[in-house]
Amino acid sequence: MKCQQSKNKEKDKSENAYEKKKLELEKEVALGLWVQVIGQIIEIRGLSGLLYIEEDEDSIGEQQILTGVWIKTIGQLLESVSVTSQIGETNAIRLLQEQKVAIAGDVLASIGSAFEVIGGLRVLKEERAAVTSPRIIP
Repeated sequence: MKCQQSKNKEKDKSENAYEKKKLELEKEVALGLWVQVIGQIIEIRGLSGLLYIEEDEDSIGEQQILTGVWIKTIGQLLESVSVTSQIGETNAIRLLQEQKVAIAGDVLASIGSAFEVIGGLRVLKEERAAVTSPRIIP
């Protein structure tokens, strides 16, 4: 009987340690997501400033890059809020809803990244067109 009780106590301690470690890691993930959001906001501020002071404000590529960063930031913000809400959530339905929101945030972040790539390629094309062909020097 004592042996069984001892095993149950060991199992409870092990499960408690597991849950504690899991919660700690979930909080770490959420913190990482919030750090990304802060980085994205800093990037938006910098890119907006650069676009404003550039001589060529009509650059479609630059505008696409900034639009992509905005979309990505909104997606990361959604994911961060959702993951934070999932920590410690015990209601299975609420947890599933928050997971759907996190996935929607990931989708938006991916779309934003695609916009950035397209804008970057357009900027590259614009800059190549502005550069004259180098001469061959014998």
